[in-house]
Amino acid sequence: MKRNSIKTIQRLKNIRPISCLTAYTSSIAKIVDQNVDVILVGDSLGTVIYGFKNTRSVTLEMMKNHGRAVMQSSQKSFTIIDMPYKTYVNKNQALDSAKHLLQFTGCQSVKLETDKTTVPIVSHLIKNKILVVSHIGALPQHFKDFSKIRLIGKTTKQKKDMLDLAHQLEEAGSSLLVLECIERELAKEITESISIPTIGIGSSINCDGQILVINDILNTDDTFKKPQFVKTYANFSYYLNKAVKRYDTEVKNRKFPKK
Repeated sequence: MKRNSIKTIQRLKNIRPISCLTAYTSSIAKIVDQNVDVILVGDSLGTVIYGFKNTRSVTLEMMKNHGRAVMQSSQKSFTIIDMPYKTYVNKNQALDSAKHLLQFTGCQSVKLETDKTTVPIVSHLIKNKILVVSHIGALPQHFKDFSKIRLIGKTTKQKKDMLDLAHQLEEAGSSLLVLECIERELAKEITESISIPTIGIGSSINCDGQILVINDILNTDDTFKKPQFVKTYANFSYYLNKAVKRYDTEVKNRKFPKK
């Protein structure tokens, strides 16, 4: 089976929506890979796998190990890996971090959370033959408390800044643009004004594709409130709880194991 290339994904713009999900482990990657166009090994693993309050404690080593597991367990999807917090504060560090991630994992592209100060770093990576997905709008690595994340694009200044940034990142050579929590009309305007695909998360149907965190769509943890834009497709926590309770009962009542 031939793996999707960035050209394959880019050609889908204006043809059909692009489907993306996160994956962090081998077993999940195998299932996700059978269906979606793009897999993101996201630094969201900090909150959903390691129980951190935010993504700032995620390390390069964590991303490398999860990225390798996902890449080795997938065959079809174009695979992107996040650059962790403070691993791309300058051009040299960014290039070193990106090379380590891609060489160790085999992933096809890195993703950076970007603002106007990060554009030269994106450009530097691309000049050094690193595929870059740029992430604009609400940037989770900027927040210690995710409950403070708000919709971007309500003011004229925010709209202009986001539009300008999108064009700068396209010009720098970004392969894709992730739009997080961007107001729907602004998301539409960005999507229609650039030639590379936009992938939305909480940014309306007006993007070229959509991405969500796999743990959110499966509801693997029902102890915290999920963002309003999340849709749950399976209540995994409910069935896991039932299975564990049944196992526990059978062990204690000597019903398991049988001969």
